[in-house]
Amino acid sequence: MTHPHARRAALIVFAKLPEPGAVKTRLTTLLTPTEAAHLYEAFLHDSLDAYGHLEADVRLYLAPSETPVPEGFAPDGVSVHAQRGKGLGARMLNAFVETFVAGYECVVIIGTDHPTLPLAFVECGFEELNAPLSIVLGPSDDGGYYLLGMNEVYPRLFEGMAYSHPNVFVQTLERAEATGAAVSVLPAWYDVDTPDALRRLIADLASDEAVNAPRRTRELLASLAEKHRDLV
Repeated sequence: MTHPHARRAALIVFAKLPEPGAVKTRLTTLLTPTEAAHLYEAFLHDSLDAYGHLEADVRLYLAPSETPVPEGFAPDGVSVHAQRGKGLGARMLNAFVETFVAGYECVVIIGTDHPTLPLAFVECGFEELNAPLSIVLGPSDDGGYYLLGMNEVYPRLFEGMAYSHPNVFVQTLERAEATGAAVSVLPAWYDVDTPDALRRLIADLASDEAVNAPRRTRELLASLAEKHRDLV
């Protein structure tokens, strides 16, 4: 994609350090905490590699942790920042404000829980922000959203919002429409947070070699499938 504001487009990636017991905890009915952390790490680094192909600067925002960020944790060209604020909404809003203050005009926030997400969806999200006063949302199958983008700060999208429930996307969409901005909705996709979603991911990869899942994810899932026959 050739973006007309390539130097002023930013992708905020929200993530955590891959520490056992702190990530992918809902997968620990199938995996050990260490295996779940390794899977999260594969998702994270494969995502960062993929996002590096976008015509946008990648800004990795890490959740607070007592563990120092390892040297070389992020790929070259990816800046690392700390999530600030009480609660997910406040942390996302602060990240948007910081990024706009840094001089960017089109800003998209995304996670790393969807390793097969087509990169074209993210590119489309940036394209939707070419029009002034625009908001774009990418709904996830669990009722949340995998992507949120805007070219102005709209605090009402975050203030007082509750998360981790099946109406997050609907409520955010209602708030977005109430701003008066032009609102676009991308195709739905799925996060890999639950055992059923993990099995879906494995089935997708087995049925179509062309599915977008970079090397680390494929290799780790192949290794885990050998240890855990109940994954397939």
